[in-house]
Amino acid sequence: MTSGGEREERRHQAAVQVALRTGLLRRCSIHDAIFDPGQYDFQGASMTASFLINQSDALVADFDGDRSLLLERLKSICKTYPRACPQCNQPAQPAS
Repeated sequence: MTSGGEREERRHQAAVQVALRTGLLRRCSIHDAIFDPGQYDFQGASMTASFLINQSDALVADFDGDRSLLLERLKSICKTYPRACPQCNQPAQPAS
């Protein structure tokens, strides 16, 4: 049997994957870092999340069909990521 913490982590990872699919979050093509581009299409994200829940998609199985739980997670998840790739925004290191 898994702990509640493991389930919460799976829910978090599933929400990140849904956010990436819908553009709420993006992945840097150079550094593979996840960031929040600040372009929120919550209506589109909600439609995708609802579709995944309605289809009992394995990605969102840990939400037990609770659409509102997934939507709340999507609304709050972007705040936890930087606005741009952290590596792309670092100042260049001086040559040695």
